[in-house]
Amino acid sequence: MAEDKTVEDKTAEDKTVRSRLSAYLRRLGRAMLVVVGAMIVGAAVFIVSGIYNVAARSEHWGITNWLLTVVRDRSIAMAAYGTSVPDLTDDLAGLGAEHYRGGCASCHGVPGRGPGPINRNMLPLPPDLAHAYEDYNSKELFWIIYNGLKFTGMPAWSGYRRKDEVWTLVAFLDRLRRTGPDSYIDSEPSRVLPPELEVAGVGTQPLENCVRCHGNAQYPPISDLVPRLTGQSEAYLIRAIKNYSDGTRESGIMEPIAYKMRAEETVALARYYSSLPLTGTRVSKDHAAVARGRRIATEGLPQAGIPACSACHHEANNPQFPKLAGQSATYLSGQLRLWQNGLRDQSAYGAIMAVVANRLNDAQIRDVTAYYASQSPARHHHEPEAPIP
Repeated sequence: MAEDKTVEDKTAEDKTVRSRLSAYLRRLGRAMLVVVGAMIVGAAVFIVSGIYNVAARSEHWGITNWLLTVVRDRSIAMAAYGTSVPDLTDDLAGLGAEHYRGGCASCHGVPGRGPGPINRNMLPLPPDLAHAYEDYNSKELFWIIYNGLKFTGMPAWSGYRRKDEVWTLVAFLDRLRRTGPDSYIDSEPSRVLPPELEVAGVGTQPLENCVRCHGNAQYPPISDLVPRLTGQSEAYLIRAIKNYSDGTRESGIMEPIAYKMRAEETVALARYYSSLPLTGTRVSKDHAAVARGRRIATEGLPQAGIPACSACHHEANNPQFPKLAGQSATYLSGQLRLWQNGLRDQSAYGAIMAVVANRLNDAQIRDVTAYYASQSPARHHHEPEAPIP
C-alpha cells in the first residue's frame, strides 16, 4: 500500500511540473510574439520613415558596416574555395596593367596616389587595389573581379565565359603586391597615338584604346596574348569589332570598347590598321615543330579531316579571314583553345573555325602556331613558299 501511494504521489508531482512548465512556455511564447511583433513594427516604421541616410556622402553605421563586411567576406571565401590559380606570369601582369588602366583606375584610383576625385566620393569607397592582397588571396580576387559584388559599384565581368581574361588583372595585382605601388607610377607610360598619326574622323580615345594593347607601326603589342592588327584587312577588322559589339564574340575588355564605337570610328580604325605595314616574327628554336606546322598550314592533314590553313588565311583568299603570319604562338594557341571550349563559335566564320580547331590535338596546335609565329609577314605576303624538305 505504501508503495502504491508513493507512485501516486510521484505521478501527481510530475503532472504539476508539466502543468507549470506548459504555463511558463505559453507565457514565454506570448512574450516572444510581442517582442517579434514589436521588432517587425519597428523595422517597418524605420523603413517607411526614410530616416536612414542612403546618400553616398554619409558613412554607414558601424553595425551596418560590420554586418556587410562579415557577410561579404565569408561569401567570397566560400565561393572561391577550390579555384585553381594559373601561373601568374609577367606577360599576364603586363596586359593586366593596361586593362587596369583602361577599366579599373577610374574607380579604384591610380596605385600609389590614393583615391581620385570620383572614387573618393563613392560609398562604399572602392579599395586601393595596391593593397588588395592584404585582405584577399588570388582565388578570392579572381572571384570578386569575375562575379562582381552586389550592393556596390563593382560589376561582374562583361565577358561571361572569358575567365581567362580575369587572370591578367589578378597577375597585375600580384605584381603590385611584390613590387609596390610605385612600380606602377614609374612604369612605362601608357602608349598614346602620336598627333601626326591621327586619322581623320577617328576620336583620339578610341584609337588610343587600340594602340595601348595592340600597338601600331611604332609599338609592338603589349603582350603575346594580344594580336597584331597591323596589315590586317579592313573587312576583317570591321567584322571583328562588330562581333564584339553585338556579343557574338565574347571579351570583357573588347565588348565595352566596341559597343561605344560609332560606325565611322570603326571604319576609320580598320582603315588605319590595314594601311600599316605587316609586322612581327619570332623565330622558334624548334625547327622540327616549325616544319611539322608548315605541313599543316600548307597541306593540311587530310587523314584527320584538317584542311590547310592557307586555304582561308592566305592574303589572296577571302579578306574576311585574318592573316596569321607573325602572330605570337601564345595568342594563336589561346584562340584555338577558345574555339575548342565553345567560346568563339557564335558567328558564321567562328563556327567554321570551331570544327577545325576541335580536330587539332595539343601537339598539332603547338606545331602550327610555332610555324606561323616564325613567319615574316612581309615575306609570307609577297613570296611563295619554298619546298618542304
